Amino acid sequence: MNLYYSGNIWLLLIIIPLIISLFFWNKREKKRFSRFANPSFYPEYLSNRFQFLHFFKYILIILALAFIIFALLRPQWDYEEREYSFNGLDIMVCLDVSKSMDAQDITPSRLLRAKMQIDSLIDKLKGDRIGIIAFAGVPTLECPLTDDYSCVRLVLNSINTDNVVSYGTDIGAALARASRSFQSAGGSNILLLITDGEDLAGSAILQAKRLSSQGVKIYVLGVGSEEGTFVRDEKTGQQAFTKLDTKTLQAIASIGKGKYFS
Repeated sequence: MNLYYSGNIWLLLIIIPLIISLFFWNKREKKRFSRFANPSFYPEYLSNRFQFLHFFKYILIILALAFIIFALLRPQWDYEEREYSFNGLDIMVCLDVSKSMDAQDITPSRLLRAKMQIDSLIDKLKGDRIGIIAFAGVPTLECPLTDDYSCVRLVLNSINTDNVVSYGTDIGAALARASRSFQSAGGSNILLLITDGEDLAGSAILQAKRLSSQGVKIYVLGVGSEEGTFVRDEKTGQQAFTKLDTKTLQAIASIGKGKYFS
């Protein structure tokens, strides 16, 4: 057994005078009694008291104090060091939450279909870590890499296009944000990009090359249809045409040595 705060063991010295005082307890009681009555009545006074319980009360107080001091010393029993190796995957999901993801050219909508696919992926994970980056014009780390799948689902359910900080679609910025998350993670890094592929900033290919050079595999899930559809902004009332950019997404997956799914 080890004492974490062994330097405070001197506190046990407090108990010594209390123990000594127990041996003089009877004499002290008799002296206190003589202040209020004739000492000859002391045996009669004792006959009406259960001396053991009165004496036992002081013993309990001393024991309680001893246990409190012992707890403050933080005793620690022997421990065994074990090394654990983590062989799971670190999966960062970059989820497009731009307004085009509200399009309903696939049911129930692009974003809802994407969230259903992520939820299905979580069901299959065992010992792997997963995180979520939501992006439109600006990427946001919604959930860092974790194996707390219930927490990931909670975050996933709260994501929608109304949370957009900046309008637009910057896939390259999302990939760059994922790169920073992987730098402190280590292990086998996989990036899952889920988007309709409309990269308005045009930096996705460059960032994909940088991620690939860092050993990150990029898998891409395209949501939407190549025929496209109109999507209406409920706040402004404006409509915009949007369609799946398969060519760009396939190129990103190819550069990232992963696969493209739709």
